[in-house]
Amino acid sequence: MRLLVSFIALFLLCAGPASAQDAPDAARQRQLDLAGRYLELTQGADASKLVRSYMEDAYAEMELPADQRVWLTDQMTAIFEEVMAATIADIRDDVADEFTTAELEAAVAFYETPMGRSIARKTLEMSLEMQEAMMPHLMPRMTSMSDKFCQRFDCTEMSEAAAKAGH
Repeated sequence: MRLLVSFIALFLLCAGPASAQDAPDAARQRQLDLAGRYLELTQGADASKLVRSYMEDAYAEMELPADQRVWLTDQMTAIFEEVMAATIADIRDDVADEFTTAELEAAVAFYETPMGRSIARKTLEMSLEMQEAMMPHLMPRMTSMSDKFCQRFDCTEMSEAAAKAGH
């Protein structure tokens, strides 16, 4: 009986703090809200507009009928928006942990200004340009590394597995 009472007491002691952590306190909730707003301002609506414009330009270079270009642009933009919403939700806690409340308040205040919105948009544009500029440099190096890997290690099994996965 004492063992059962001890077990219940121990459980209640352990369960109490765990259930108290379920709902963030007001300060933590403020931090999370600020982190969410910061991410929305720096990665949100302007990023979606930028991706849509980027996709329109990319599909315009392809010889596709207009309705197919529009459909592809709409689909890719929707996918991007879904992925960004999920990503923002996934990293909001990390951003809240990384930045102080004062830093998040200052960043949000700045990015809510016209200049801040302009800088956020231009930073996103530069990120896309950086990725495009990297590809011609990255791909040959990745191919070279893959070749070196297969020279050092037997890639036969990986090749066979990839071939089976492709069928």
